[in-house]
Amino acid sequence: MKKICCLLILTICCLVSPALPESPNMCDTGGWELVMDKNGIKAYSRKVENSGIFEFRAVMVADAPPEVVAEMLRDVPADPQWLPYCKEAYVIEKESLNDFTTYFSFDLPWPVTDRDLVMKTNTAYDYDHARAVTNLYRTEVASCPPKADLIRVPEMTGQYVFEFVTRERTGIVHTYRIDLAGSLPEWMANYSSQYNIYNTFMNMKEMFKKEKYIELGKTSPDRELCDKYFADKQQVKKVLVARLREFIRDSDFVDMIRDSPVIDDMLREDKGEISETLLYGWGSEESKKKAIRVVMKMFLSGTTRDEQLIKTMLRDDNLVGVILCGPYPGGKTGRQIIDGYLKSGGKNEK
Repeated sequence: MKKICCLLILTICCLVSPALPESPNMCDTGGWELVMDKNGIKAYSRKVENSGIFEFRAVMVADAPPEVVAEMLRDVPADPQWLPYCKEAYVIEKESLNDFTTYFSFDLPWPVTDRDLVMKTNTAYDYDHARAVTNLYRTEVASCPPKADLIRVPEMTGQYVFEFVTRERTGIVHTYRIDLAGSLPEWMANYSSQYNIYNTFMNMKEMFKKEKYIELGKTSPDRELCDKYFADKQQVKKVLVARLREFIRDSDFVDMIRDSPVIDDMLREDKGEISETLLYGWGSEESKKKAIRVVMKMFLSGTTRDEQLIKTMLRDDNLVGVILCGPYPGGKTGRQIIDGYLKSGGKNEK
């Protein structure tokens, strides 16, 4: 039910805006807890302060190129095929490719009263990180007044982030909070939302496979943009480094990664391991630390053949913390700690 906010992912269609979007806070780990990890979808929740409302976040990597994802999400009338309980969806006002207002109605199971929602979306493309960011929020327009038989959703804010992972894969992160109003118990709304966001992502995976969108992707205006981006390995590397700097506060460690031939080897194979690892780190503090350890292992495996030494460094919580949050005042950087391990064989480091 609460899943009704999953609706405006459709705005990835704005892949060419020069304006930079409001970027997500990668260091925001406060209160997020993993509530589901299934079929490549990770879902998190956290309590909104001074309310019974929960905020949710879901992350997945879809096996579909960005232009196919964009074409599917442009097909607004098809939204009921993949949005749980969505009965109707249409654009009310379209000011530009990146700025429009959409109406949704939802047929919820008895005895819950049906809801509707008017949503505003603003989308822009962040070229530095090769992502589209859609900020969405509940609004009202004179041409679409509340209906007597529906409860108008009074509060909803959210964000979609779409990232290139490889030429054939797209990362999606959705964060939102919503107040359904009415007599629906908070625990029921929150529990329902957890599963609806999962079902939405699963439905999207199936929609991306439809021949209709695959064919539309071949003539999509986004295809040329994607081909140009992925053909330039230096540009791909530049974006990867920018994502690392966003995720990791230890700039010295990022410089070490940037200058390593391991990165160039991975980019030649175009498997997107680091981009996917960072994307799945958009959750709890534990998910971020796990992502750091995966990146460390990729780098260290190309630096030393001492498997035991690598395991020792990966178990060093202080090293992981320094890399993620930056060195302590006057303390060593991640690079310096790693260099110490490599020189001593781990004998003089913790």
